[in-house]
Amino acid sequence: MQTSKIDFKISQSEFIACLTDERLQNLKIKNEIYKNSELDFFRSLFAPFSSRVYLVGGCVRDALLGREIYDYDIEVYDIEPTRFDELMASIGASGVGKSYFIYKYKNYDIGLPRSESKTGNSHKDFAVSYINDPKIASLRRDFTINAIMMNIFNGEILDFHGGMRDLANKTLRHIDSEKFKEDPLRVLRGVQFSSRLDFSIANETIALMKSLSLEHLSRDRINTELIKFFRAKHLEKGAYYLFELGLIRKIFGVEISKDDEFLNELKSAREFVDDERLFLYLFFGKFESNAKEILEKMHLPKSYFSILKEPYFKDMPSDKELMQIALSMPIKSWLGAYNKERIERAKKLGIYEVKFDAKVDVAEILSAGFKNEEIAKEIKRKEELAISKYLNE
Repeated sequence: MQTSKIDFKISQSEFIACLTDERLQNLKIKNEIYKNSELDFFRSLFAPFSSRVYLVGGCVRDALLGREIYDYDIEVYDIEPTRFDELMASIGASGVGKSYFIYKYKNYDIGLPRSESKTGNSHKDFAVSYINDPKIASLRRDFTINAIMMNIFNGEILDFHGGMRDLANKTLRHIDSEKFKEDPLRVLRGVQFSSRLDFSIANETIALMKSLSLEHLSRDRINTELIKFFRAKHLEKGAYYLFELGLIRKIFGVEISKDDEFLNELKSAREFVDDERLFLYLFFGKFESNAKEILEKMHLPKSYFSILKEPYFKDMPSDKELMQIALSMPIKSWLGAYNKERIERAKKLGIYEVKFDAKVDVAEILSAGFKNEEIAKEIKRKEELAISKYLNE
């Protein structure tokens, strides 16, 4: 069954019945998405006009992978655009877009099938046209796994580009080379998808990505995809492709070769630290880059600048150093608590869950006549004494 070469249009039960590949059998197929009672509203709304109404994009992909779904995209075929607009107005859906409306209703995006053609360098420079053929309409998608469609009435799957097999093989593969090149942001989308889903990128897609320039992408669009990567579970996967695609230099402005030790550290660290700042913290610490300068050039949200105040230790910090960190935060809140040894040591010191209280009496320091910078020095001295006493005891 060569789904990558021929049109694929069977019911989900038929698809499962014909599986012979063990990897496909292990895929967490879940067709409950189309039985979602919330969809009854749309079934009633569109039934008089069309039997071809599909869930499309990421919600289908995530349903088939058994992942949690937050937003849904619906594509409606066989309905006149003017009638469609009237239906959307009748339910109070809000239309967004200039030349082509996508309607938003609760956590649903609803639109008509369309084809897009690049007309300029901006991400808004696209000519959009109505297409009632799902196979042609699906060509505008970036990766095969995002082009799978599911009928809301009966759960029928449409897969024109082998997306189901790529899901089973945990592979990101582009659909159409010329369409893919029209938006270079898809390079970064590939990176963040690989990190979120733990997918590998097909060799031919990597080759295509390497040929694309990011120079016309706005910093905001770049950062949107980067932040999704920063929040992903499999940081080492996305980081591997940042190196492989030469994006470290393009995004961070530094020339660094792929470092397997760094990738392994990312993988193990993510098991202990679920924080979107972790990648940058380890990246700047490991490669001793000018974090402040790079962060300012990247125009990332201010929340990322807090890593500048987080101490970094390449090796295991001493008990005293852990205690010094705990003056400001419990060790469990420190980005450096990314391995078992550090965590266990902090627990033994009693500073994993709570900060260390040095019990410094600031009023006493002021009454002793200390002024200006002397106050901070005296506070620090007393904190050091408290730490030494605590460790000696």
